[in-house]
Amino acid sequence: MWIVLGILAVGGTSTDSPGPAVRFPWTIALFARVDHAIRSSNRALWFTTFLPLLVLYTWTMRTNMTDMSPDPVAVAPSAWALAHLGTPVLPASYWPPHNPWAVTFAHGQVVSNRSAGLVLLAAPFYWLFHSASPWDQYPASIAAAFVTAAGMATLALVIRRLAPARTALAAALIAGTATTTWAVSGTALWPHGPDQFLIAAATLALATHHSARAGLAFAVAVLIRPLRALVATICGCLAAGAQRSVRPMLTIGLIAGLGLVGSLAYARHFWHGGLDSGYEAVGSGFVAPFTDVRPHALGGFAVNIVGAVIAPGKGILAGSPFLIVVLPGLPAAWRRAPAWARSVAAGSIAYQLVMLKANRFSGGQSFWSYRYPLGMLTALAPLLVLAWQEWTAKTAGRRTAFGVALAVSITLQAVGATCFRGPYVNRPWTLDYLGAALTGPERLGAVALVTAGGLVTVAILVRALRSDRPQVLDVAGADRALHAVHVQT
Repeated sequence: MWIVLGILAVGGTSTDSPGPAVRFPWTIALFARVDHAIRSSNRALWFTTFLPLLVLYTWTMRTNMTDMSPDPVAVAPSAWALAHLGTPVLPASYWPPHNPWAVTFAHGQVVSNRSAGLVLLAAPFYWLFHSASPWDQYPASIAAAFVTAAGMATLALVIRRLAPARTALAAALIAGTATTTWAVSGTALWPHGPDQFLIAAATLALATHHSARAGLAFAVAVLIRPLRALVATICGCLAAGAQRSVRPMLTIGLIAGLGLVGSLAYARHFWHGGLDSGYEAVGSGFVAPFTDVRPHALGGFAVNIVGAVIAPGKGILAGSPFLIVVLPGLPAAWRRAPAWARSVAAGSIAYQLVMLKANRFSGGQSFWSYRYPLGMLTALAPLLVLAWQEWTAKTAGRRTAFGVALAVSITLQAVGATCFRGPYVNRPWTLDYLGAALTGPERLGAVALVTAGGLVTVAILVRALRSDRPQVLDVAGADRALHAVHVQT
């Protein structure tokens, strides 16, 4: 990733000094072929995004239960049971030790409190890997890598509606490596990877005015996380307003409602209660804290909002600092954005606020950096790309700052995905997680990654200082050389 970032950030634009792509003709020839393919085919754009991310996520996925949060670990037993027994219920003796997320179904039998959608998603992989046991995390993590890579590839098609193909490819790769999409969604079967894929799919359907497809994506998203019904409702209403017709609202609402019905039926049959009963059965829950409007609860809500943004250990801007250089362009991006981009963004922000009222912003401890905002960031991606175009790309200094922040972001996520093995502590207002990676059992790898990221950062700065004219951080890279290749061919 640092080689790619270096080409993007310091690729030749100076008339006096050719960039890396010009000095290595085979590189620009290969890039030209890819460039032609993704510009002429959405399918090529999708696979060009999907395949490298799938390889990356598969390489860094986690399969050791002791090295994972209990949340994704709890998906495996019921997914295995569904694949081999035809039901998510399994004998209590098959449940992994020390995992708290088992709901008693009947005497001697348990079922996971993970959502129906996650269990259904993982079950085919446990059927394919027939020899896997209920404790085996490999099939579930493969599912996570696959669906997360597919989510970023679908996001590239969404961004293609607003920007050139090369920009869409670069933006999707950045979303897949410079955010915790890599270190969280791509490493284990959290709800976030499927959530991101379905948000991108729903957004693409809304952008192309396919209300039924959007409703179907939202229906499956509700099976993953029932609260996604809120996003479907907001998007349906705003689509109706934009198109001046109640048809998209009814279509999205009715189809997405099937997902809610399915979630309710699953909860009632297997958890013996409502949508929150899977959590209530193991001593937690979201409804009670959400409805609590006492002063201390509202104060906690405010802290959650601030922490989700800036907390050193679990904040969005701390884990993905490249966003800092893009945020000032959001007002201009909002004015320029089409209705579908604004509707998905508004719905996802509302969803995030509900989550922050009902839960702690840190999201627990056995994972790298932040996780709850991943769905919102996916929904905001079209706006963020427009913000980059409207503000960040306007001056050389901003482009250079973006390149530096992007190098730092990718470095952080690389360390988290490959080298963070605890100790896991829940102190979100500190940098303990980074210290643990740099001093833990994988410290040599972490130091090597930080060093590589530092060298790329220095290269970006040196290139910017030595340039005879404003340095352009062209997300496609080497435009002049590409043009020359196209002319020759």
